[in-house]
Amino acid sequence: MTQEQLRDGLLGIAAPGAIGALGAFMGFWVSSYMTRRDEHSKRALRLERLGPALGFGLAFVLVLWAIQGLPPEWNPLRMSASHRQFLLAVVGVVLVSLEAFSLRATKQPMLRWAGRLVLVGLVLWLQLASARRHQWEAGVETIAWTAGFGLWMVLAFGAMDLLDRKTNAAPMGFSMAAVPMFTVPAVFDSGASAQWQIAVGVGVALIGMALVGLIVKGRSLGSPVGTLFVLWLSGVIVVGHFYSEMPMWHAVVLAAMPFLLVLPELKGKLNWKARLAVRIAIVAIAGGVISFKAAPVFVESFTGGGASELDFYQ
Repeated sequence: MTQEQLRDGLLGIAAPGAIGALGAFMGFWVSSYMTRRDEHSKRALRLERLGPALGFGLAFVLVLWAIQGLPPEWNPLRMSASHRQFLLAVVGVVLVSLEAFSLRATKQPMLRWAGRLVLVGLVLWLQLASARRHQWEAGVETIAWTAGFGLWMVLAFGAMDLLDRKTNAAPMGFSMAAVPMFTVPAVFDSGASAQWQIAVGVGVALIGMALVGLIVKGRSLGSPVGTLFVLWLSGVIVVGHFYSEMPMWHAVVLAAMPFLLVLPELKGKLNWKARLAVRIAIVAIAGGVISFKAAPVFVESFTGGGASELDFYQ
């Protein structure tokens, strides 16, 4: 193992898992301690919401930095789609942290959705800019793709909100982690070399948070984590499909993942363990369908990193 591989492993896998777990621990256990001392503590409520959001958000940013490096220049109009992910992740962490810190956000969804609409606008403006210039015809095609992708993000945010309301930290974390973990070979096969490594880091961070949720029971990861999860997934789809070689139907399966996660909630009689098992089974089947051909090559090829050469459109 080379020094570079060791560094990527520590910063891209081990560190995100530790940061995600630490954020959840600070949010759940420390807030519980504060609540026992003062059951009306607003600081404890803020910490409970802020901990998981910051843990996952910082883990996401760290993975992007470790795998792709910092953008070579900070003009968003001149960045590659891959490096714009870093910029969007930083903005996303700031917005979800503000939401988590505001106690009114739980009762006034407009605060949450205002931040989300900012993210949707930035993704449509920045991430899809190259596709508008180089791939789509001006007019109906551009409008349809842009509006369709924006609508998908809004609906995906709603699906994650439903999952957050129906589940606690452990099942939500394990369920979301199943998405990157079971689709890594398909993302790898798209040719966007950094994206599968980012997916692994994101999955490990979610697993770390879920493990804390098994210890500190009855807590929720919160809607901010769902917001960042959709932001990550949008980046995979944009870079993998529009600017690399991911087939359309693979991208459609990935886009369907937030909605597949909430399917078990339609059967109210199942306990949380059964719903978790069904959720992971559904994701595993969907992920396996798009990954099985690429899996042998993926297992043999644990090299690569940095932004895909195919997504540097100006």
